[in-house]
Amino acid sequence: MPLRCTIALFLTLVLVLSAGCDADFGGVAFENQPPETTLSVRDTSLVDNLAGAERLTSTVFVSWSGTDPDGFVAAYELRFFARGDRPDPEEGWTTTTRTDSLVLLPIPRGERIADVTFEVRAIDNDGLKDPTPARTVFPIQNSPPAISLNTFDLPPDTTFTVFSFAWRASDPEGPGNLDRIEISLNDSTTFVALPPDIDFITLVGTFDRNDPGPSPSEARVFSGLAFQPTGITVPGLHLNADNTFYLRAVDQTDTTSTLQRFTWYVKKPTSEVLYVNDYRKATAPTVQAYHLALLRDYLPPGTPIDTWDLSRPFATGSAGNTPRSDALPPQAEPTLRETLLLFKYIYWVTTNATNRIQGNNLPLAASVMDAFFEQGGKLMVHTPITLPTNPEDNLGNAAILLLPIRDLTALPDSIGRLELSNGAAITPVEPVPGPGVPLPPLVAQRFFINELPYDAESVNIIPLYEGAYRFRTRDGRQGDWPGPNTVASLSADRRVGLFALPMVNEQTGGALLAGADGDPEAPRRAIHLMLESLGFPGH
Repeated sequence: MPLRCTIALFLTLVLVLSAGCDADFGGVAFENQPPETTLSVRDTSLVDNLAGAERLTSTVFVSWSGTDPDGFVAAYELRFFARGDRPDPEEGWTTTTRTDSLVLLPIPRGERIADVTFEVRAIDNDGLKDPTPARTVFPIQNSPPAISLNTFDLPPDTTFTVFSFAWRASDPEGPGNLDRIEISLNDSTTFVALPPDIDFITLVGTFDRNDPGPSPSEARVFSGLAFQPTGITVPGLHLNADNTFYLRAVDQTDTTSTLQRFTWYVKKPTSEVLYVNDYRKATAPTVQAYHLALLRDYLPPGTPIDTWDLSRPFATGSAGNTPRSDALPPQAEPTLRETLLLFKYIYWVTTNATNRIQGNNLPLAASVMDAFFEQGGKLMVHTPITLPTNPEDNLGNAAILLLPIRDLTALPDSIGRLELSNGAAITPVEPVPGPGVPLPPLVAQRFFINELPYDAESVNIIPLYEGAYRFRTRDGRQGDWPGPNTVASLSADRRVGLFALPMVNEQTGGALLAGADGDPEAPRRAIHLMLESLGFPGH
């Protein structure tokens, strides 16, 4: 057939078919068909094993899928309920577009096991829901929660009435299954409940300084490093005695974890005056005896003095190898801060505070003493002034910022050391503010080479004593030191005092300073005048 005829015939057929459709086509549209849903991890055969021993934890991973014969699955709805319950057909559904989920199934409070029905139904793109949801029954059992004390946050073996604890709690069914944390002091049968999200607390015991006996006490609970009040109190704190802290986690079924415990000693504060023994050598008792006697002679007769021993561990090698005292709380915030707030007057004697941060105790305390001063606290410090071996080890040293020091002495490379020789003058700079009494001139009774003077030229500092230091160069030349010579000072606000020369021979207990006129009591009288200027309670 010629090509021209073939084309004509094709066009004729197209026109005929088109005319037929326009004239005679008709029918009824199909109704929307519901989707179908399947569960892919469990089926109804589990129902046959509900009395068996193979139960699941209450947190289960469930997955599902759906198909739609005339469209597509747009979403799913799922719900779960205790086997035997008969919820309304449209009650309790949750919509999701996911096809799997980790689900915490409910166990009734007080029960260890439960049989939970899980249902899921697909929803198609026209909003039609599967009328026969996929269903299975999960035989579940509750597993007990777990809790452990954080070892590095435990209190030292002796504390005052401020102490902190931290812990880690978990639950096999997930954190949502934890109901509460329970704590107790000295009673493993009666507990106080805390919210399950708390994992760090500070307890502050109540006490009466005027009550000489170990009266019963309770402890207020503060949460977190921010020291947030909870309004919760824990009874049963023993003062001047050993105490045991009990801790456990409890889940939604009232199942408890293994009981944790920690025992330590709690000292009752008896005074507003605290002596800190931070002299970190084996000779610390000799130094402490001298300064405690000096302090008692100044205070009104019968005034008690609380003591805090931070002397251990002693140095066993170079100074850089000595860690901070294990008597300090691990946390500066809030535990150390709140401990210092138990007192109003602190007399601190230390082997060093200015040569580095790591390992020294006063830099840590100085970093959290703002609240102590805000409540009117006063601090007297005895420490030698020494330079860091590595300046980077001393960057940001809070003790230097706290003490009435403008700057440490910088020695030129040519100078080997500074010396305050035996018999050298220690001269008063100006009268002590407050008492308005001239300080007694002093003299050295030994050769000082490890205790440096410092710069106190500042409107915020009142220099009190200068030492007649001499320098010795590396090539053997000597001369009078022309640089800063301050060895004692007060802050201008009279909150902090510093005396930077040792007063007692740590081996023999003999005096290392004397009055220029030979008066052995002159050095003690000088410290008494500094205490009076600071506002320590005196005779």
